[in-house]
Amino acid sequence: MRIGVHSGSLLAGVIGQTKLQFDIWGSDVEIANRLEATGKPGFVHVSGRTLSNLNVDEYTIHPGTEKAQTDPVLQKHPMSTFLLSAVVNRPSVRPVDVGTSYVDLDIKNLGATRDTASLASMTDELREEFNKMPVGGLSMYRSPCCRRNLNSSGEKSQHDVGMFCAAFKDSTLEWSYLHQPDFIFKSSMLLAWGIGGCLIFIQIACNRLVCVECIVLNATAFSFLTSLLFIAWYKKLCWWQYGHNNLKKYSKLSCIVFQLHEKIQHSFLLRITIYIMIIVCYYTVIALILANCDQNQYELDLIESKLFHYEENQNSCFHPWAFTNMVALILGMSYTFARIPFALKTIIGCCEAVAYLLIVLFQYSFLFQHSATTTPYLRAEVAHCVRVCMMLVIMYAKERQAEFNTKMNYKLNLDLRNKQKAADVTNQSIIILLNNILPSHVVELYLNSVAKHELYYENYQMVSVMFAMLINFQMDLPSLRVLNDIITEFDKLLITYRKYYVVEKIKVVGCTYMAACGLDVNLASKIKRSVSIGSESFHSRMEEERSPLESFKEGSNHDEVAFIMTTFALDLMRVLFVCNKAYAGRPFDRALSTWEICIGISTGEIMAGVVGASQPHYDIWGNPVNMASRMESTGLPGHIQVTEESAEILEDFGVQCNYRGLTFVKGRGEIPTYFVGIDDDLKFISRKGSSNSPRRLPYTQDTDLFGKES
Repeated sequence: MRIGVHSGSLLAGVIGQTKLQFDIWGSDVEIANRLEATGKPGFVHVSGRTLSNLNVDEYTIHPGTEKAQTDPVLQKHPMSTFLLSAVVNRPSVRPVDVGTSYVDLDIKNLGATRDTASLASMTDELREEFNKMPVGGLSMYRSPCCRRNLNSSGEKSQHDVGMFCAAFKDSTLEWSYLHQPDFIFKSSMLLAWGIGGCLIFIQIACNRLVCVECIVLNATAFSFLTSLLFIAWYKKLCWWQYGHNNLKKYSKLSCIVFQLHEKIQHSFLLRITIYIMIIVCYYTVIALILANCDQNQYELDLIESKLFHYEENQNSCFHPWAFTNMVALILGMSYTFARIPFALKTIIGCCEAVAYLLIVLFQYSFLFQHSATTTPYLRAEVAHCVRVCMMLVIMYAKERQAEFNTKMNYKLNLDLRNKQKAADVTNQSIIILLNNILPSHVVELYLNSVAKHELYYENYQMVSVMFAMLINFQMDLPSLRVLNDIITEFDKLLITYRKYYVVEKIKVVGCTYMAACGLDVNLASKIKRSVSIGSESFHSRMEEERSPLESFKEGSNHDEVAFIMTTFALDLMRVLFVCNKAYAGRPFDRALSTWEICIGISTGEIMAGVVGASQPHYDIWGNPVNMASRMESTGLPGHIQVTEESAEILEDFGVQCNYRGLTFVKGRGEIPTYFVGIDDDLKFISRKGSSNSPRRLPYTQDTDLFGKES
């Protein structure tokens, strides 16, 4: 392995519009590249600047190579270079455990280990999430009705509830909770109707005197409760009777009742109004008992019954325990309705209890003092107050726990939906980014398999590879901005070619644009997957034969990829010409509008796939890739240099290819190369002896030097 290391400043970022890739530019980057190219295998080739930042005692230092002394790029920046190797047994070097061979792996145990580890990880995560769940009731470290508190981790909880008011800290969340539909309204209404009937029955039983006002008020209260019950249950009754008949048509009155029920269920203000009206209706009934009570006559009757041993007159006033039981029923009903602010329920319940205590201890104290008690040695009025107060406390605690659980369930469901939405957005963003990084046919496979560190690659029998390098480029910030504009224009052109002709952008390295034509999964001869587990690997080969595209007959050699790739290269030259012409009219450095492009193309069999466990990148390998790179590096500005095989294919398509001569190519020696025939209008030159002009691809447009479409 040859390694080159240099230290300095650089520019980093992402350029272009498709196949986004983080890259770096600058003269120091080019120096590091040349240090690697001129280095020696088995050594790290570093510059003097890098060596000055190292501890020289930890390395064996050798002089740099002769290639580095004569390299033109390194000579532009005079420097000393050195070859480094590690000192034997130095403390910073630790042996690497390469592990066992894959043949010694126990696959069954390995799979069980991975499943156990995954299950343990999932259990720990669930335990952590459960610890965050608010499963308790009261917290004595929080102030009453306070909406601000701390969670178990010490951070402020955004959605916890107060100790007494049971309200969310976030007022927006509390408002959203209260405006949720009350789907148990009909059940609450049925209970309210039953309690109202009981109150009316008790009131009638206690009042032995018949009065017109009592009859009217009782009838009005019962009619009001019955009408609400009818509205709440009418839709359910219709469903029980006609639920299976989808063709049933309801009357206009029925539809009005349905809509009214829906409005009550979904309207916060309507629910509060009905709740308060029911409470007022109850106290209207109970007020009739107090209004018909003659306290003075009761005191006189009680004294006479004690003195003369008369039977006590029960018609002069109400029975105290009947009144107490009625208040207890109303207290219970005050906490029944759902989606009503708990603070409002508590305030109404406390007001009811205070009003009851005033009646018992002050207004009708004589009546309650001389009633029966529930416990010996306990005063009667105290027994009455204890029953009502205990009812208030029990209903408060029960309803607060139910409110707490309901709100926490609502909060957890809301958080789950928000997380699901965020996960969906994240997944969509990941898929969009992956489609901008990898070919579309690889994205789904990568998400399912390659992300599990499985090696995926494809064999293609005929693919054309292109390297296009922008020259006369100074790697500074103004030039980088212009480079981004040019690469973006190249990518816009690529969109059409990728849609109709399967031209894929591979990557941009520095100022070199790399693309290939023919990377269609339907044309791949074999698709192989090598599974890697952990740091050890064993190879399970899975080969799937893919059928060719319908447009290509079986056995075709797909030579048209070379013509498509060359046409795309010619369009890149046209785009660059238009960009140079546009920048030439702008008031900045004229050197930024004199760029030229050097293009190399080669065709043949390659292998493509995704490599790496992080920052996945789709790349291609093979002899055509190396030859296309050599065609670009040994080519001339403003020309498209191709290999002999590619030239023969282009001539079959009517494109003239001019023999350049024998060109020295690293690793291959001297080989014949050709320049594609291009005229001054950046159009193909027809092959001599051919009666037909070069073919023109549909869905593309030729542009002359004046920007007119032809």
